[in-house]
Amino acid sequence: MITEYTLDNSQWQEWEKEYQFGVILIFPPEPLLTKVNALRARYDPQSQATCDGHISLTVPLPQPVNDSHWRELEAIVSAIESFPIQYGPLRHYLPHPGVCLTIEPQDELNRLRMELERASVFSGAAERKYPFSAHMTIAEFITGEQTLSLMDELQTIAPMGSFICESVAYAVPDSDFHFIERGRLTLAHSSSH
Repeated sequence: MITEYTLDNSQWQEWEKEYQFGVILIFPPEPLLTKVNALRARYDPQSQATCDGHISLTVPLPQPVNDSHWRELEAIVSAIESFPIQYGPLRHYLPHPGVCLTIEPQDELNRLRMELERASVFSGAAERKYPFSAHMTIAEFITGEQTLSLMDELQTIAPMGSFICESVAYAVPDSDFHFIERGRLTLAHSSSH
């Protein structure tokens, strides 16, 4: 077994329980991670308390990850070449409140997500609630009005740039529903970067 899972999720909200066995996502490298975490801590401490800045990829895993699942995931990810990810400018998804960094290339990230979700560990996973749209959240537990005001306030200071996506992380929540990285899967090295 790659990790332990919390047995005490009595403090969790009902919707959080589907995340018991974690998700696969991308944590950005430093110094971007620190910059995004600082914005999240300031504008949406509730989100930051749950997880560091990230790009969500998969739906929640419906079962614990065993060694055979992990080897299958390693084989899938190691067959995909690393690629550059561009982040910024800011965007929102109104009427759903929240502010995030635009993330590109969507096609490449969607392909990575689909390959991951083909793995047997995702057998029986819940259907995705919204169409996949890669983004890096800065604030989500805010109102529509706060969304527009934050878009304005952060327009000139939100980070913009790019990094090479060399790995994805398997993150699992602890009993306080804080996601912790429990494993990392490395993409194939690309000769073009």
